[in-house]
Amino acid sequence: MILRVPEYYEEFSCIADKCKDSCCAGWEIDIDEDSYGYYNSVEGDFGARLKDSMFVAEDGGYRFKLKGPKRCAMLNDQNLCDLYTALGEEALCEVCTEYPRFSIAYGDVEQKGLSLSCEEAGRILFSRTEPEKLVDIELPGICDDGEDDPLCVSFMEWVQNEAVFILQNREHSIARRMQEFLTFCDQAQGILNHAQAKDDFSILEEWRVRVTEHKSDSPELKEGENESVARMEQSLSYKDFSERFSFFLTMEELDEEWIHTKAEFAELFHEDTYVTLMTEYLMSPDYSELYYEHLLVYFVYRYLMNAVYDYDILSYAKMAIVSTLVIRDMDAARFKKNGGKFTLADRIDTARIFSKEVEHSDGNADDLKEMCMMEEITAVDALKRQI
Repeated sequence: MILRVPEYYEEFSCIADKCKDSCCAGWEIDIDEDSYGYYNSVEGDFGARLKDSMFVAEDGGYRFKLKGPKRCAMLNDQNLCDLYTALGEEALCEVCTEYPRFSIAYGDVEQKGLSLSCEEAGRILFSRTEPEKLVDIELPGICDDGEDDPLCVSFMEWVQNEAVFILQNREHSIARRMQEFLTFCDQAQGILNHAQAKDDFSILEEWRVRVTEHKSDSPELKEGENESVARMEQSLSYKDFSERFSFFLTMEELDEEWIHTKAEFAELFHEDTYVTLMTEYLMSPDYSELYYEHLLVYFVYRYLMNAVYDYDILSYAKMAIVSTLVIRDMDAARFKKNGGKFTLADRIDTARIFSKEVEHSDGNADDLKEMCMMEEITAVDALKRQI
């Protein structure tokens, strides 16, 4: 099988107590069945503490109890894991071993990445200046997804590559790249729908060849920095912001940081202030299109290949755009709060807060997907206008 990962994947190493945040706080931590059985077999004082620190949830799963401000019962005052110290790394449950990694399997590939809910993963990604790319690592064994249609998998891998190519084309502004990305994914969704209706996935390969040939004949159009900023200014609208963010107001609140984010938006963004504050941020020397390129590509790698299973390319593309626009709103609020400054640390932090709230709640992520399926809320043309 093939392990497909970002080229910086192996750079990651947990910084433990040096982390400003903690992956052991702010949410409930699931325990897999094998680990639960092992923890119940541990004897002595620590075994008694382990048993007292776990509970059976209403859904039948196993979790660690939380103490204080939603801190795992195994997390000590130095932000270190007592379970790790007492029993070793191999004793960690599955979710603790894997975090911050996420994965999706398709064909003979397992594609993995590092979640931006981890500040160290964010530091690695946002410190990069070169375009992000995936690398393939050959591993023994096979990926157990034999029911995937090879033609669909091949098509979706190409769609993912093309989407990333569009978003990393630095000859164009980030606004134009986002619009071209949406247009491409809309077209890819159309041809996928057609292939499904005809029950003929060979149509996908024919369209891919036509698009590739046409692209090679098309001249590259460039736009300058001033045009890029002007287009962004023209797209700013408090009405669009309100409609875009209204969904996020209903999300399950996982921690205090998200509650503070909503409070900041309510305090700062009004009909007579939103455009001014956003323009100040976009015009500042701290605004970086590179940050948003990395964000968009991250969301493509995070979501898009799920279309292998539900054939819904466009909704995942919309999720990437909506998520990026909301994070951009968060950035502008942080910029204002900082007195007109936005640093790399801020970039890492706002992405972390958003990722933790949206990507680590199945309910929130599913609700965002459903919202992006509703054309009246996130129509392609309407999203393009907001960019």
